[in-house]
Amino acid sequence: EELMTTDIKDSIKSLIENKGKSQKKVGDGVKTTLDTATQQKAYDLLGDNRGAVVAINPKTGGVIAMVSKPSFDPNNLDENWSSINKDPSRPLLNRATAGLYPPGSTFKTLTAISALENIPDVQNRTIQDTGSIQIGSDYALHNYDGEVLGTINFEQAYAHSSNVYFGSLGLDLGNDKLKKTAEEFYFNKSIPTDGIPVEPSNFPTLKSYERGSIAQSAIGQSSDLASPLQMAVLVSTIANNGVMMKPHLVTSVVTSEGKLVKTIPPESAGQIISTDIATTMRNMMRSVVDYGTGTGASINGIQVAGKTGTADNQTMGSNSAPHSWFIGFAPYDDPQVAVAVIVENGGQGGKAAATIAAQVISTALGK
Repeated sequence: EELMTTDIKDSIKSLIENKGKSQKKVGDGVKTTLDTATQQKAYDLLGDNRGAVVAINPKTGGVIAMVSKPSFDPNNLDENWSSINKDPSRPLLNRATAGLYPPGSTFKTLTAISALENIPDVQNRTIQDTGSIQIGSDYALHNYDGEVLGTINFEQAYAHSSNVYFGSLGLDLGNDKLKKTAEEFYFNKSIPTDGIPVEPSNFPTLKSYERGSIAQSAIGQSSDLASPLQMAVLVSTIANNGVMMKPHLVTSVVTSEGKLVKTIPPESAGQIISTDIATTMRNMMRSVVDYGTGTGASINGIQVAGKTGTADNQTMGSNSAPHSWFIGFAPYDDPQVAVAVIVENGGQGGKAAATIAAQVISTALGK
């Protein structure tokens, strides 16, 4: 099945062919939020990997970088159209906005928020993590590589990414509460943007007896799906004291002579979570990078906060390596950039994705 219609192909070709030709009427131009250095850095860091990087200013929603790999050269579109369109790696797919992936343990961020909203005194809940939890007679949920974490509390479970702890939380919360929290962050609907087309992320509707699936959904598996932009908006909202800013690419419209036509101010999508919960989540995300699974995102002289994800992807084959995720923000005490990185089949999130995220953050902060 073709990935792009003939009409779209012709439109792209027309834009390229007319590039640079004199026109009777010159239209207005736009100034974007993109930072050239950060955009190039993200592109270079992904290398030959399939994946995406999104970086956002959490205070404004301005997109600092948005990269999808593999990409294609639009200058040779006509001669390469057939091969590009048939390429199984799907270079025409904008993975940053339309790529939907299991979010893996990055979704524990939403489960933690739901628990803080719905379970009294959850921050003091301690369990004995033996590496797995039996759910019914025929299903057990395991930690990654069967790791046994012992006695852990809420923050420690998040920092070390305990499937046992968060699967149990998911069962206590139930599908309705988890789904409500996910939908507060625009899962199952369109994220408000300035026109950026975004594929809606998915959180499932499950029956109460589907306990294994409920536990899986709480750790970012089951049929959970999210785009990198979705996860960047999530972490950006946490960094911005619970206020979601609409992601946007354009700051102003100017004439061909550079005169300002209009300014496009940042827009809020509202207070999604309380400032208290946002503060708690920022502290927990800092612990991930300080002593948990996200130490690979550490930057000398900059306090980074984040969450790793290692997402199974059975659609790519039972023996395929998991996707590597990292979401985070920096600096901790005055967030200027929030990022989401996915590397398809990149393995553990604390490695490939976290390393890329650290360098993207450094570049965005001018380090």
